[in-house]
Amino acid sequence: MDITRSDDSILQSSNSCSSAEALKRAEYLDQHLERTGTPIGPLHGLPISLKDCFITPPHPASIGMACFAEQPTTSERETLLVTVLRDLGAVFYCKTNVPVAMMMMESINNVWGETRNPYHTGLSAGGSSGGEAALIAMRGSPLGVGTDIGGSIRIPSAWTNLYGLKASSWRFPTWAIQTGIPGNDFVPAVNGPMARELDTVRLYCEAVLSDTVRVWEKDPKCLPIPWRKGVLQPKGRKLRVGVVGRDDGCVTCHPPVERALNITRRALDEAGHEVIDWWATTSGAQWQITLANRQPFRLPTDHGEIARALVKSFHDLGGSSIIPLLRKTGEPIFEQMKAYEEVFDAGESSLDSAKLRQMNMERNQFQKAYLDRWQATAVDGKGPLDAIIMASTPWAASKLGATQKSGYVGYTGVWNLLGMSFRSARLGTWPKHADCTPDFSVCTFPVTFADRSLDRARTPGSWKPLNDLDKLVQADYDADFHHGAPVALQLVGRRLEEEKVLEMVEVVADLLGKRND
Repeated sequence: MDITRSDDSILQSSNSCSSAEALKRAEYLDQHLERTGTPIGPLHGLPISLKDCFITPPHPASIGMACFAEQPTTSERETLLVTVLRDLGAVFYCKTNVPVAMMMMESINNVWGETRNPYHTGLSAGGSSGGEAALIAMRGSPLGVGTDIGGSIRIPSAWTNLYGLKASSWRFPTWAIQTGIPGNDFVPAVNGPMARELDTVRLYCEAVLSDTVRVWEKDPKCLPIPWRKGVLQPKGRKLRVGVVGRDDGCVTCHPPVERALNITRRALDEAGHEVIDWWATTSGAQWQITLANRQPFRLPTDHGEIARALVKSFHDLGGSSIIPLLRKTGEPIFEQMKAYEEVFDAGESSLDSAKLRQMNMERNQFQKAYLDRWQATAVDGKGPLDAIIMASTPWAASKLGATQKSGYVGYTGVWNLLGMSFRSARLGTWPKHADCTPDFSVCTFPVTFADRSLDRARTPGSWKPLNDLDKLVQADYDADFHHGAPVALQLVGRRLEEEKVLEMVEVVADLLGKRND
């Protein structure tokens, strides 16, 4: 496996967490264990890699921007999660590459360069947690921590054959993380674990969210809910799962991804789980559903509209915070970042209160509509759907640079925009789902690899693009070039159901024969 072109951009440079520091830390942990006979915590001695947005003083947290690349940090600015993980026994030894301001689908920037996919160096490792994904995939790290504001954990995880958890907002601590859009709570970023094994993801969650650590007493926004076990009850029951087909109404997934959907659906069907079609559009009469009063209504739950609202919010909120910093050092602006520049130059990034209120109202409407739609699946004495399964991205990993022209985060980003509102949760209780926003928990899971003999490119006679973007995305696929690329899907659960999501992913992974593979 040729990883020489990706190595420097994955590990960045010598101003990251150093190997000398890591060895000193490991020596201290060894001495502690020998002296006391007990580990410091459940992560004692475990090397953990960190995305380059977590502040580990005195090292910079560059977030892929020249203005921060050599800016040292002080102990007062240390990211809370870093402190928590260190107290649990972790060993930090490197920080990993991200795109500019962490706002592109591929991890490339003008400081550290481009991160490539260890499975195929002609393909991207994704973004914005692409350095994490590449390092973990090539077994340079057993466990990493990424962040996700529109798919930044799930896209790289899907493209590098990993499990990656996007938690509900405020489940994990987020205090003092470097970000490209500081002060943004309209679409808050969440953080979560990425690993080759599902058990490793669960280990991380159990450790960080233990009732002993009590992160909610350290981060003012963190919800007071310790990690739970065995929440999928009764044990062994059959799941009710909605499956989104090969497109979301805007972009069609590549043939290997469609095959992964079929494989997963067939495995669930054969195991006796209930599987229903879950449409991502509101075209025609597809989503005229009947509530208790038997009156049909149309729901504004079109994934394409939700995705457009998400991306527009990035540009509106991010233009004024990102572009001046890039211009300060004269950084060239990547094509996928041009929209931020256009919004900034047009003066549209200075939001007045009326525009921000309108954005909030539109977001809230999407949230309420999707919650109602999910609730409406409770029929014939059955509860609502347990989960939705869909592609993580249209690509079976994109060719390097392809997303500069055809970037599309609609498959992942909808679950971010639908999960922003903050509600309190009482310790020891689950919220009543009908009374809270649909702040979705999502986890990726590996399914298969692209196969040139099974996943031939679609031809104009057999397939019609939905639009110009769909045509562009599909043109990026080449059966021979993509042969061997990892293909993963995502399982979407409900608000604060991270435990249940991992248990459901375990069910699916066992059916696919992929657990701890």
